[in-house]
Amino acid sequence: MLTFRLRAGLAMLCLPFAFSVQAEDAPLTPMDFYQGAEVSSYETSPFYRLTLPESVYLNTAWPDLRDVRVFNNAGKAVTFALSQVDTPKTEQKVIPLHIFPMAMNVVKSTTEEAKNKVTLKSSNGVEINLYQDGDSASATSFLLQVDEGTKLDSGFNQILLSWDRPKNNWQTKVSLYSSEDLKEWDKQAENAPLMDLTSGTERLLLNHIDINGYNTSRNSRYWLLVIEGDGNAASPVIAKAEGVVINRYSQTETFELPFSATVISDREVEYHLVRPQPLSSLSILLNENNTVLPISVEYRSQATDEQWLPLAKTVIYQMEDNRASEPLALDQSLVQAIRIKAISGSWGELPPTVTGKRSQVDVIFNAQGSPPYALAWGSHLASSASIDAKQLVPASELPADGLSGLPQAYLAEPFILGGEERLKATDPAQSSSQWQTWLLWGMLILGVLGLGFIVLKLAREVMGSKDNK
Repeated sequence: MLTFRLRAGLAMLCLPFAFSVQAEDAPLTPMDFYQGAEVSSYETSPFYRLTLPESVYLNTAWPDLRDVRVFNNAGKAVTFALSQVDTPKTEQKVIPLHIFPMAMNVVKSTTEEAKNKVTLKSSNGVEINLYQDGDSASATSFLLQVDEGTKLDSGFNQILLSWDRPKNNWQTKVSLYSSEDLKEWDKQAENAPLMDLTSGTERLLLNHIDINGYNTSRNSRYWLLVIEGDGNAASPVIAKAEGVVINRYSQTETFELPFSATVISDREVEYHLVRPQPLSSLSILLNENNTVLPISVEYRSQATDEQWLPLAKTVIYQMEDNRASEPLALDQSLVQAIRIKAISGSWGELPPTVTGKRSQVDVIFNAQGSPPYALAWGSHLASSASIDAKQLVPASELPADGLSGLPQAYLAEPFILGGEERLKATDPAQSSSQWQTWLLWGMLILGVLGLGFIVLKLAREVMGSKDNK
């Protein structure tokens, strides 16, 4: 009997450890999350792109969105990646160039390099010397000059030319050089085509010269255009020349999160978000026109933090023509509360309106298993499960325009899964440890009581046997 009881006690003592291991290894289910929503799409694809709505950011337990998951119809989590939404942007700037026609003079060289020296002269006395291989064909040349007050940081990507429409079809090749001092010249383009062709009512016009972005001296002040001539058709006269600067970049998309205001006094206001958010910028707008106000700005990463941290001392303004002070850059700082104090002056009857901007995030997921799929969010128990988008989507499956070209998925109305308590659920390991501790104490107490009962029973049996004797 005692041996059986000992074995049972040991087995019961092992149960907490067995449940602890099982709890740590068990994957999260949809019911471990606060909210969810069904995912749908109009296309069939192995990969989808889902843009998160504002409600997800406001109802996650972790600001970095580690508690976001995608589940298939069987309730199994599928592989996914979190990716910032980057939109390609192109900005084009056109800079006018002064045009100076050049007269060409070819001088035979006697050097061993067997080159032709070409001397170009303009009507205002500018002289340019070039050295070309082989025989130089008859050509028309133009010196193009950037205005002295123009700054070129990134340099030209194209030279754009204009001329009067010729009576006959015309096409040729051109060479383009650049220089800073009219002495040393770098070739930027060679045998570049130009043409002006007419067929019926249609016109085919090629009037720009592309410049390789890797070339040096793209921000030079002087440019030399040499147009080859074949003697069959006269080259048109260049009437207008412009340098084109093309800037291509990616811009991370953002969305706005409004703060709720709590007026402390006529010179102090506190603002709060529902949950901490990593913000890229903070906009502070006055509600009265023609107002200029110096302020101090402080913030808290968590609303429960004891101390306010300094953010900036700045001047905000609002004018009648909608001109307003620039937002404050935050560089993804974690913010939940803002405090603004007027250093001098007043903001009037209404306090400033504060809005934070957060980078927009897409969920890229693999359509594993059967649909419908569901997005779930809001779990303090969750750890990061997102992988790199480049690892998720093979190069062969990536559209020409990148991740933004993947089929778009959409969210239905959110619904409650495990409830709001999932946002503050205790860590599984800690919960298991606490449960294990209480169960262990309970087992020990039961063991002591059981042992006392057995000792008492044995004592009674011994006393009974003595009385019988």
